[in-house]
Amino acid sequence: MNRKNTFFRPKQRTRLRKSVAVALLGVVISGGFGAAVVTMTPGAAQAHSYVLGKIMIGHFWAPPADQDAKGAAIYGPLLNGGKDPVTLVGATSPIADQVRFRVEKDGVESWVNSITLTPNKPMGLAAWREHIWLSGLKEPLRAGGSFDLDLDFGKAGHKTIQIVVEDEGGH
Repeated sequence: MNRKNTFFRPKQRTRLRKSVAVALLGVVISGGFGAAVVTMTPGAAQAHSYVLGKIMIGHFWAPPADQDAKGAAIYGPLLNGGKDPVTLVGATSPIADQVRFRVEKDGVESWVNSITLTPNKPMGLAAWREHIWLSGLKEPLRAGGSFDLDLDFGKAGHKTIQIVVEDEGGH
């Protein structure tokens, strides 16, 4: 008798793979004031996570920022569950004049045109690596608030997600 994959039926295997992938989104992310671990169980992750094809988007958040702030960062976990690399090529938000990808290393900021997601390797957009940067804020970012962000994954499509404004990521 062939016992390979007989424990789960096809639909159960698919759900299990998705649950495991969502659980992998529990990556360390930082708001610049220390690290927070975001642990997402399949049930709890539903409220603040999104799926676009094989791309899983975890709980994205932004620290509070005054309207006169130079800009504001957005952090969060991503996972490409597909077989081929996927590239985040852009983002837009109604609350900012410009949305770009920023890297700050040793106090020096630089800008990148895209962020590539390697298959089956979690990627945390964080203060110490690539993250999303809002410039020209049209309103202050106050703790407890939220706003929309449209992520452009090129050929893989667009996904509008809600960004939660909070002092530290995860809850």
